[in-house]
Amino acid sequence: MAGPDDQAASPLSPSAREHATAAASSTTPLGFLSSLLRVPLYRSSSALILTTVANAVLGLAFWTLAARLYSVEEVGMGAAAVAALQLASMVGCTGLTPALIRLIPPSRAKTRRLVEGTYLAGTALALVCGAGVIVATSLFIEPLAVPAFVYLMAIPIFVIFTLQDGALIGLRREALVPVENAVYGVVKIALLIALSTGGAWGIFTAWSITALLLVVPVNLLLFLRFIPAHVARKPGRHPEMGFAEIGRFAGSNHVSGLLMAVPDFLMPIIVLEIEGAEQNAFFYAAWSLVWPLRLLASNIANAFTAQAAGDESRTKDLWFKAGALSFGIFVPLVLVLSLGSYTLLRILFGVEYAQNGDWVMRLLAPGLLPFAFVSLAVALARVRRQVARLLVLAVAYTAVSLPLSIVLVSAAGIDGAGMAWLVSQFVVGGVAAAIWSLGLFGDRGHPESLQK
Repeated sequence: MAGPDDQAASPLSPSAREHATAAASSTTPLGFLSSLLRVPLYRSSSALILTTVANAVLGLAFWTLAARLYSVEEVGMGAAAVAALQLASMVGCTGLTPALIRLIPPSRAKTRRLVEGTYLAGTALALVCGAGVIVATSLFIEPLAVPAFVYLMAIPIFVIFTLQDGALIGLRREALVPVENAVYGVVKIALLIALSTGGAWGIFTAWSITALLLVVPVNLLLFLRFIPAHVARKPGRHPEMGFAEIGRFAGSNHVSGLLMAVPDFLMPIIVLEIEGAEQNAFFYAAWSLVWPLRLLASNIANAFTAQAAGDESRTKDLWFKAGALSFGIFVPLVLVLSLGSYTLLRILFGVEYAQNGDWVMRLLAPGLLPFAFVSLAVALARVRRQVARLLVLAVAYTAVSLPLSIVLVSAAGIDGAGMAWLVSQFVVGGVAAAIWSLGLFGDRGHPESLQK
């Protein structure tokens, strides 16, 4: 892959200052870490990675406590209601959150309307999905643990709670994201304990009420302080996009985001339908350890998007910095997960899970490397507003992953599910490499980055 527009090699350039800072830092591990955190891209990535860690730890604590404070039936019903809320939120936010991260940095006068319009669009999409969930659960499965109107009232709250992180990152206030999410996790646990006599209602209420408690102060900060400060900043070299172009980009990005999410969302369901509940439990143990780590790659890609969108002349330098960070994180992580799969599964889930899920985890873990590469490729397409590339990658992944998963799970059981995910990641990674190296689907009028 070749690189983007070269930036000036002036010693006063941001890149030159970052390199000078790193070179002048101490050679001790602490000094090296301190120098890395002085680089805005690495600082932003670290804040978002910390968010993932906080969510994982506090989320595990939440469900561990729920299992002790609530009956098994109450946990099951509460978890189903929360999953339904997350599904509606995914439909409303999957592509719009990164769209905010990309579109806010170069915006000025349109920033407020951009955020408001994204909130409205995400809420509308999620409510449509939520209505479908209510109908489906009432007619074909089991009604939700909470009344339909309560579920529908919670959807806009959770959508805005999710989208506001994208707005904070786009406004370069990403340091608040881990703080906000940590507060959410702690308050949610406190409410879970306080509402433990409320059954499944208590679990769902802890999720939705806590989100509301944070949506109000965060958005007061967004609209009264952060957005006005952003609007007052000196305009960048790239002009603001018009609302038609914003709508076209956001819509295409949302469609591509949903297409990329669907195969992974359906993977446990495919295993359940073909192999049954017991085998799905073994698969899900390994899946639950590997799949969430994708968020580390997504966080690095989001930090790159926000930094590069604010100054596209630095795209090449930032892209390689993000790639180096991803490589440095995922290579040792994949080695640990692959070599220690049996031990990790035995410690966390028990011997039976380790015996049945060992090879699944060994197959899933290496897929994180091409996933990280594809995440950066998608982020690059967002920075350059190359919606055709976004859609091609998304369609390629869906077209490869879904049929391959069905075929390989049917042929090889849960090990086939691991192989399907691994092969799909490498295939879409190869598609991304071919697109950029051959300069395909470049739908911008100016010179592109990392194309040729």
